[in-house]
Amino acid sequence: MKRRSFITKMGAGASVFLAGSSPIHGKTPLLPPYHYPNTNKFADVLSQKGEFMIRLEVLAMDKLEPQEVQLKLQLPKGISGKIKDYPFANQKAKIDPQNSNYGFMVGKAFPHVFAVWLQSPEPVTPFSFAFNGMVCEFSLAELLAAEELSFQHNGVKVTCNYLMDKEIGNLNPQKIGIAPQNGPFSLVILADPQGGDPVTPKAHPTRMKIHNAFIEDSINRINDLNPKPAFSLVLGDIVDNQGERSHFEAMHAYLKNIQTPILYAVGNHETRYQAKFSPGYQMDEFNNYFSAQKELNGLEWLLYSFDLGDWHFIVWPDPLRANFFETHPHYFDWLEEDLEQNKDKPTLFFQHVPTHPIGIDPLINYAESVAVKRMLLDRLATHGNVRFIFSGHVHIPIKASFKTAVSYRGMKMINLPAAGYRPRAFGEEEIHGGPSQGVLIFDINGKEGRPYFKTVTEEVYSFPDQLPDFAEAAYPLWLSYKWQLDAAEEIKNGNFAQGLSHWHPRFVYREDDHPSNRMEVKRFQGYQTLYLRSEKRKYHIPGQDRLPQTINHLCQAISLENHSGMLQFDYCLDKDSVKLQDAWTGGFVWLEGFQGSIKLLNMAYWLGKGYSQLSDRFSDSADVPLRHYHLPAPDERWRSTQLNWMQDYQALGLDLPGLDRLVVNLGTWHINDGNSPGFGVYFTNLKWIPDLDGSQVAGGKIRKMPDEALWRMNKYEPFVHIAGEHRYIMSTQNPKQ
Repeated sequence: MKRRSFITKMGAGASVFLAGSSPIHGKTPLLPPYHYPNTNKFADVLSQKGEFMIRLEVLAMDKLEPQEVQLKLQLPKGISGKIKDYPFANQKAKIDPQNSNYGFMVGKAFPHVFAVWLQSPEPVTPFSFAFNGMVCEFSLAELLAAEELSFQHNGVKVTCNYLMDKEIGNLNPQKIGIAPQNGPFSLVILADPQGGDPVTPKAHPTRMKIHNAFIEDSINRINDLNPKPAFSLVLGDIVDNQGERSHFEAMHAYLKNIQTPILYAVGNHETRYQAKFSPGYQMDEFNNYFSAQKELNGLEWLLYSFDLGDWHFIVWPDPLRANFFETHPHYFDWLEEDLEQNKDKPTLFFQHVPTHPIGIDPLINYAESVAVKRMLLDRLATHGNVRFIFSGHVHIPIKASFKTAVSYRGMKMINLPAAGYRPRAFGEEEIHGGPSQGVLIFDINGKEGRPYFKTVTEEVYSFPDQLPDFAEAAYPLWLSYKWQLDAAEEIKNGNFAQGLSHWHPRFVYREDDHPSNRMEVKRFQGYQTLYLRSEKRKYHIPGQDRLPQTINHLCQAISLENHSGMLQFDYCLDKDSVKLQDAWTGGFVWLEGFQGSIKLLNMAYWLGKGYSQLSDRFSDSADVPLRHYHLPAPDERWRSTQLNWMQDYQALGLDLPGLDRLVVNLGTWHINDGNSPGFGVYFTNLKWIPDLDGSQVAGGKIRKMPDEALWRMNKYEPFVHIAGEHRYIMSTQNPKQ
């Protein structure tokens, strides 16, 4: 591509960047300190509607197995309001509305949450509930004074706290300088500028200088637009690193030069990586974000909406931090009401983390949970008024942005390339061979709107009016947990005579040429088989999807309610993989056992090398580690295998009598780094048989996987940032080999 013309166009920003100094011009303005409003008196806690909001979190305490809970929860006498429950990663509660009873099971890892809204409350208003026969009582004043109350009984813990909504608002656009729009107008979205001050301690200076240079030129592209957009929105990851004040100050110096009013959305780099949200309503993690937002436009919000022209706009928070939505369930209730009130207006929805599938490893576990995605999309699709959902987070190249854009229940979902961050390559060269950084412009004319993307080198790409539908049924793992899959008492289509029928694949991004992950049903040596293969992406540049590729797998659920059994199957390596079993790549049979929604068994049987961090963090519990076994495959021959997985698990001193479901995953993985070759394996003849014997392959016993055959991040040397990009050091070489 046109590198010379790109550097010329970058002007002052490029000259500063190339000189290696900080790209911040002049003295960086200091942002005033900010603290989320304190609760000094009863009125401070009341919502904008004058309600007192109570949150109850229910968790098991000791046992791994799910605990049964009978919760009797009702409004105080003479007090009106409402009660809603949010199971998140748990099964739905069975509700007896006449007696205000909720029956459900809960484990240690994922809470079942309830929210209560009390109208016309007083400090002396009593609140009571009972769980498993234990009655708990307190006044609202007592909860306010304690901030958090906990009750324990028979292995179950209920934690209560109040909720607040100071960070939620409905914006009058004119108050921040957005002019009324009676005719055609446009807006601009900057996803992931992710810049800051390169000299900040623990910053990534080279990376930040690269981002800053592109940010400056993205701003220039906005200011070149004629007519001027009505406003610009920064779609999360305003700053790099962990939301340090100095980075917000540096970005303020850049972004204030945009010649439009500016709005912020919160992303995952606006807070510390280890920020945790406990049941108490603690918002200090956002203080630097609030300070920067308030200085730029006077707002102090995470979640807000507004009207402009004929359209409605909703800005949703996506900090991607542990327990955030579980501790803020009232956000979903606010969203329901906001959509209901504006159901006759075409609506744009902005969120940092995409809710539609992108198909690379980081965007399976580095996204919101299945429950959050499902709750969000169900609400957004209720009235049919949400036309577009725009997201960032991925640093997606333009080509991949177009390939992954989909329509779901009438909503067009588009993930945007970054305004500053270098793109992941997705294994393919960019459309025009040049930088993907730039901005999205959304043109509005009446009730119609069209998006197009403009790069820093002024290439323009318009998104089509029609986008392909996302087939939820074809990829149920995006919006369903594995324990929610239909389960039979036997393996269905275990010989793949019906293609992939009854098997559930992950959504995997597929390159146009030389795909790095293959999942095919094909004939091989007289058998109908499933062929899986993973290898390093062919077009490898800095910014690749960096984590090992493990999502090339599919699964099927087996019901264990009426019987136990063993898994029998045949496997064979492809010809090229037989001699390459020392490379950091391999195949796996991954077994996950559930009791209800609680995952209690986690086992992997590996061909070749293994990856010790194979996981689904939205159902995994830290108390149930992954156990590893080895499947031998020294040559290109079929091997008949039977896995007595329960016996193998019990041999570790563990016992799980209550499992009701086993999920069988077949897959391949690749480190996606260094010079490791690919790995391919064929599977067929999967059956469920009586458990009459132990695990074996071709008559030989199966052994535990040795640690030297397992790769994990930081195993040899730390995972670090080099030249602004992630990189593994010596990840594909064992120094002892």
